[in-house]
Amino acid sequence: MASDFDLKDGAAIGEWLHARIAEAALFEEADWAIERVCRVEDRLQFDRPEAERLVVEIPWLELFTAFTGPGRYIYISRRLFERCATDEHVAFIVAHELAHHDLQHLNLFAGWAEKLIHLPGSDLFAAAFHALESRLYGPEKECDADRHALDLCLAAGYDGARCLGIFDIFEEYALHYGDLDIVHGPDRDSDDELDPDAPWTTKAQIWAWQRKRGYLPIRDRRQMLLNYLAEITTDAESE
Repeated sequence: MASDFDLKDGAAIGEWLHARIAEAALFEEADWAIERVCRVEDRLQFDRPEAERLVVEIPWLELFTAFTGPGRYIYISRRLFERCATDEHVAFIVAHELAHHDLQHLNLFAGWAEKLIHLPGSDLFAAAFHALESRLYGPEKECDADRHALDLCLAAGYDGARCLGIFDIFEEYALHYGDLDIVHGPDRDSDDELDPDAPWTTKAQIWAWQRKRGYLPIRDRRQMLLNYLAEITTDAESE
């Protein structure tokens, strides 16, 4: 029973959630997929003690998503994983979820464990968890996780620009389903709405939009990270 463990024990909750997802969905077992995900998770966590490493699982979910929770697991839905053409694409997704752990964002779930454990079925849980992430993390923490993810990818020796190619996949998927809003945001003519020189009206628009969607628009997320990558490169060259 869910009540048989301490709801404040993140590791125990993580194992319980993993077991429930395993009951309701198959985990990918194809050699090519396992080899890729193991290669990426090992490379990204090269400097972490074995006991602190997270494990990536690929459940066959209809949702196009990735998420993590308390404990030691990161989940990338098969629907998302199959769209990733390169290790770099997978690396950024995994690194973003690692970043939520590194930045201690998972602490925000402490008061929600009892509600989450009563959700039946993997798809329902994943959908609810994704919605809860957006509510608890907010756009600022998601942006922090994006930047930290890029740092992790670069530290692991990945090409930063190739990692950011994952946003082309996000955009292609969103456009296929007609979600122009998540691609462009409130201003279709701007892909850099976090620019310090943007007018206050633009900043107010994007502030309100982010709180509705939980993230920056896809093109703005990508542009923010391209700007961040350029700053890192310039700093490295000047040293």
